[in-house]
Parts: sequence; structure tokens; C-alpha cells
Amino acid sequence: MMEGLGGAVLMFLVSAAFVVAAGIGLARFGDDIADVTGWGKLWVGTLLVGIATSLPEVVVNISAVWLEKNPGLALGNVFGANMINIFVLTMVALVFGVQNLFGNQGRDTELLILTALALAATALFFGSFGDVKLVGWTSLGAILIGAGYVYGMRRVYTAGRTDMDLDDIRPPSGAAARNAWIGFLASVAVVIVAGRYLAASADAIAEVSGISASFIGVLLVSIVTTLPEGTVSVTAALRRSYGIAMGNVYGSCAFNVTIICIADLFHTEGPLLREMQGAHFAAVIAALVLMGMGYAIYRLCRSAALRPARLVTAAAPVLYVAALYVVYALGQA
Repeated sequence: MMEGLGGAVLMFLVSAAFVVAAGIGLARFGDDIADVTGWGKLWVGTLLVGIATSLPEVVVNISAVWLEKNPGLALGNVFGANMINIFVLTMVALVFGVQNLFGNQGRDTELLILTALALAATALFFGSFGDVKLVGWTSLGAILIGAGYVYGMRRVYTAGRTDMDLDDIRPPSGAAARNAWIGFLASVAVVIVAGRYLAASADAIAEVSGISASFIGVLLVSIVTTLPEGTVSVTAALRRSYGIAMGNVYGSCAFNVTIICIADLFHTEGPLLREMQGAHFAAVIAALVLMGMGYAIYRLCRSAALRPARLVTAAAPVLYVAALYVVYALGQA
């Protein structure tokens, strides 16, 4: 058993290293691509960087439901990743200043946060009351999540477009743009390969160690797959690019839930949301509360209520740790 566990842990660590490196590459080259387009910072963080840093979650979730036949790992990764994203965001805010990060954000930021909350609430609803399978392998809940993401992103773009200087949007220059795209696509390839082994090794760790797959997904896999988001958030804060930090985190939160729509196509046993267990419900509720706390901080900063905003920000990491304990307890029950 120890030999099997040791091999699974080694595979996990090696594949995790590749996923993290590739995720950082995605953020870097995605940011280079954004530089030559002149897009707004929040939009770049939301769509380009947010989706790019969420590619590890995409690969892990598809691998978990399709190749490993482990939907609990996939769902745990989605909701656990959102929990960690807000944990990282609030920690960054405490270090670099709550007002710096959450203040001076526009209507597009508010719409982005509300979109992420609505998508997570949709997943909770269909997980609680049962999803409906439609034509083929598609389910009603998955379709609504996908449609909600597209609608929400459209509203975020429309709201932020007024802040963009359209004169700065220019066609990419030859060599710089080419190198950025080559690096971006190479990073995608690494994520696809390494993510497959990450899911397989995490499933093996859950099986050999006796720890539930849902908790493995919420804690172990989600920590690794969200390291790129954490790296981007810290780097953006150091550069005072707070719009990219906010867009990256909440854009990733929204896209992570939308991964359910993608993974559902590969789950042939029925709607993926029907596989939710107690640990998953605890995780999605915790993610909703944490994201909601982020929205409260945003609103407080807009009203100059800085002291309450700091108190709410400091409470978020504590809630994250408490939620992890609940998820673990329910997963072991």
C-alpha cells in the first residue's frame, strides 16, 4: 500500500509542477497578448487570463469524469477552486491594502462578481433538487450554467467598454505577437498532458489512502490547479494592476463553475450535478459565502466604509479553514 501511495504522490507532485509552470506561462503569455490589443485590465483578467489559468481545472475535470470515472473529484475541484480563489484574493487584499484591491472598481467588476455568484447558485440549485437530462448527455442545469456565463460575460464587457480607449486597440506587432501566441499554445499543450496525470494520481491517492475523493478534489487538486491564479493575483498586485487581479479571480470563479457544463458532456452516466454529495454541498455553500463576502467588501469600499471592509476581509480566510474542516468531516462520513 505504501509503495502504491508513494508512486501516486510522486506522480501527483511531478504533474503538479508541470501544471503550475504551464499555468504561469499561460498567464504570462496571455498578458503579453493582451498588451498588443489594448483591452481593459478587468476584461483581460476576466476572459483571457481568467480562462487561461483555469485550464488546469478544465483538464482535471474532464479527465476525472471521462477517464477516471470519478465525478466526485471533478465537482470537488470546481467548488474547492472557488473557495481557494477568494481565500487568495482576501489574503492579497490584506497584504496590499483592501481599498487598493477592492476600491476604484467599476460597474463591470460588480457584474462580474454577481455573475460568479449566480452561476454557483445555479449549480447548488440543480445539485439540490436534481438535474434533468436532455438530448444526448446534456442536462438542463449544465446548459443554463453555460448560457449564464455567456450572458454574464457579455454584460461585463458592455459595462467595461466605456472605460476602454478604443484608439489604443491596435493590431498586434509581428514578432512579439507571434512569440506570445507560440508560448501560450505551448503552455496549453503542457496543461492538457500534465492535467491528465494530475487527475489520475489524485484519484489513486484517494483510493489508496482512504480519504474521500470529494475532499481530495476540494483540498489537494484545487490547491494545485489554483496556484496559477494565486501567482497572477500576487504579481498583478505588485504591479498595482488591481483590475487584472480582480478579473482573474472572479473570472476564474465564474469559468470554474462553467466547467461543469463542459465536463457534463463527458459524464455518460447522467447529469454531473446529480453526483453531488454532502461534502460538495458544503463546498459550494462555502464558495458562495466567500464570494458574497467579496461582494460585500466591494460595496463597503465604494461607500468608504473601510474599517468594516477590513474586518470582513480578515474573516474570509478564517471561514475558508473552517469550511475545509466541514468538507473533510462530511467526506469521511
